[in-house]
Amino acid sequence: MTNPTIAHTAGQCACGAAHGGADVRWLNASGEQAIANGVEQALLHGMFPNAPTRRNLLRAVGAGVLLEAVSSLLPFGHLAAMAQERIAPEKTSLRIGMIPITCATPLVMAAHLGLFAKHGLASVELARTDAPGPIRDKLASGEFDLAQQVMPAPIIASMGASAGQAPDLTNVLAIQNQHGSALVLALKHRDNRDPNNWKGMRFGIPFEQSQHALVLRYLLAEHGLDPDNDVSFRVIPALDFVANLRSGNIDGFFASEPAGQRAVHEGLGFVQALSRDLMPGLPCCAFTARADWIRQHPNAFLAAYRAVVEAGVHLSKAQNRPGIAAILARPQYLDQPRIVIEQVISGRYADGLGNVLLAPDRIEFDPYPHHAMAIWLMTQLKRWGMVRGDINYRQIAEQVMLATGAGARLAELGIAVPAQRGAETIMGRVFDPAQPEAYIAGFKIRRV
Repeated sequence: MTNPTIAHTAGQCACGAAHGGADVRWLNASGEQAIANGVEQALLHGMFPNAPTRRNLLRAVGAGVLLEAVSSLLPFGHLAAMAQERIAPEKTSLRIGMIPITCATPLVMAAHLGLFAKHGLASVELARTDAPGPIRDKLASGEFDLAQQVMPAPIIASMGASAGQAPDLTNVLAIQNQHGSALVLALKHRDNRDPNNWKGMRFGIPFEQSQHALVLRYLLAEHGLDPDNDVSFRVIPALDFVANLRSGNIDGFFASEPAGQRAVHEGLGFVQALSRDLMPGLPCCAFTARADWIRQHPNAFLAAYRAVVEAGVHLSKAQNRPGIAAILARPQYLDQPRIVIEQVISGRYADGLGNVLLAPDRIEFDPYPHHAMAIWLMTQLKRWGMVRGDINYRQIAEQVMLATGAGARLAELGIAVPAQRGAETIMGRVFDPAQPEAYIAGFKIRRV
């Protein structure tokens, strides 16, 4: 990484955080330049935990210059804004890209419950967009202020992994949901449920690099199939999965709900597996913003952030879920049958094979963005050649996933901040986020 260009004037640096006056004391009793702002101090201590190293850096370059350099690695301006009292947003009318799937529930409920207005946003449009690609492009172009995205998308944008695109730091403000997806097969495969026998099948996915595609690839490879040669994938917009299953264009799909439950409702398919059965706790969609937009609108960002995290906390309580399906079913939101959405939200569902099953955690709404899940997604992107070269997994995870901010929002609501996830077992294989390259090397079927 090249050294950032420093633009520092008295009292404020280019990152948007105030440095000088009450915010920066140049020398303390020990001769170390000190940072008075608690958020800034915590961040610098986190990035430079070795005290002598931190003191040497502060003496060598000055507090303002060091904070500016840190802002090139972290979206520092808005983090500093979190320490401020609540003040009016710079922009009170926002356009938020929304995919019409149950992952959008926190956005819908933030609007329905008046949480955006509560935090000072006069007008918030939830702009329905049927596919991850267009929603990513509209966020990048500025057509959307913030957006719901499939979880790997902000990581890919931040790494510059898309062909012809420079790195564009995009932050995960909060996780909109965990689980909430299903692997569904056409009814003609009711007697073909063993993945070992799926060679030659065609699967629908919402995005080549979505978590759905990565988990499905993982499942197939664990059963000895090469996802790039033994099966085929077709990228399909959110509203078209059922039609493609009906036409025989695909043998099955792995996608966010309510597509899978709608296929069951229409008598076209059955639930082979819920996403929570394949990888418990996997984040599905994320609430995202470009770091440049956050720096320019720190208080508008904070208002939207608070609203969506508050909605997620509300939804995480089972007693608040009755009646949600009727809201989501409205034409401006998901525009799907209420009975279909209700089965996803409640977890009591028909599987398409004559059974009614109960999975209360079929979809969950924990907003906290765990670094480990970003690292797991990066290992799979690299495993399949979707990103190349050396990856600083931890640094990218910390840049993209705003765990510090989410923790602050949860604390505001009186919710205990969860510990970051550590090593866990995924489909029988141990994943340790501290050893991502060793994890990749352990796969027999891979592209690296």
